[in-house]
Amino acid sequence: MTGGAFVSSLDRYLLVEMSGPKAMRIFFSSERPAETSELAEEIAAHLENGAPCPKAELDLSACSEFQKQIYVLVQAIPPGRTMTYGQVAERAGRPGAARAVGRAMACNPFAILVPCHRVVAKNGLGGYLWGTEMKEKLLRLERESSSQ
Repeated sequence: MTGGAFVSSLDRYLLVEMSGPKAMRIFFSSERPAETSELAEEIAAHLENGAPCPKAELDLSACSEFQKQIYVLVQAIPPGRTMTYGQVAERAGRPGAARAVGRAMACNPFAILVPCHRVVAKNGLGGYLWGTEMKEKLLRLERESSSQ
């Protein structure tokens, strides 16, 4: 089942695909979902109002062990802060694996809950599946919320 919520500051819907109690995928869309999602609404409140980031059971069964390790590390980056791909690789005990971290970020199926937007290139923002403009907006929202 896929449901969502509108995030007005991003001018996008945040959609959550669930299978039972597990989130299979969390992503942005310009298309209105047929149903609402409690988890999507909680994530939207987190983004828009600085509400606590909700916890959810994520289905990591399609992820490699490396991806799982990287996703755990990325979840520890505080809102409004960033780390470089290289710094994440070093924390994972894999110095020199910055590109592999980038690939893991590009495959991240859990937008916001695995905050890959907080991982940046050493000389700029780096990429983002939904565009660098969205990445900038997310980081700005988090910085504004954490400074209040």
